[in-house]
Amino acid sequence: MTRTRSKVLLVDDDPATRLGLAEFFTEAGFDVQAVGSFEEGLRALRSGAPDFLIADVRLGAFNGLQLLVSSPHQIPAIIITGFADPVLESDARQHGAEYVLKPVSPHVLLEMVERRLRALEGSQFQTLRRWDRKPVPGGLEARIGDRPARILDISYGGLRFEIPRSDTDLPASLSLRVSTSDFSIRADIVWRTSIGSEILMCGAQVSQSSPAIAREWRGLVDAVA
Repeated sequence: MTRTRSKVLLVDDDPATRLGLAEFFTEAGFDVQAVGSFEEGLRALRSGAPDFLIADVRLGAFNGLQLLVSSPHQIPAIIITGFADPVLESDARQHGAEYVLKPVSPHVLLEMVERRLRALEGSQFQTLRRWDRKPVPGGLEARIGDRPARILDISYGGLRFEIPRSDTDLPASLSLRVSTSDFSIRADIVWRTSIGSEILMCGAQVSQSSPAIAREWRGLVDAVA
């Protein structure tokens, strides 16, 4: 049993699994929100502040990992899958999530959740990322070469952006130009994931190669409402 009523968000499109896990975690002392789609899960992440995410890897056209990286705030998570996928597993680990193969018992999931939450009590999960991301209301228009992009959130050390998919892959290091200020900065891609068939979402670390560029970038971050 947990000492505090931490909030767990469950996202699974199978009603029996979703309801069964919701009942189990509620009885274990958690506040539980259980939803059945990627869209509902994303709304719950944006409107609430769950302490933990448990998501199935298959969520219609999306997957649980995409839900994790689309979250406006960092959150510990377990991604559950019926099929081993080394690429998805590597991506999940990179984002601090557990990657669990079915079948997995509710008791095992409970032990994993409680262990992660206990580990986080003495240290903030946000320290895995040096700076907190700052959501950009409505997105910030930018360009990468001749391709339009939209910055979703921003920090002194990095940013998250989306860009239309193309036959030409993004390089690992790129120049991103912010349309509103005509300011450009070098950025190194840390992770990328597909959102549906047309959009690529990426996280990048910015390269502040000179004091002047660092000051201008920080000024841009501070100006975001």
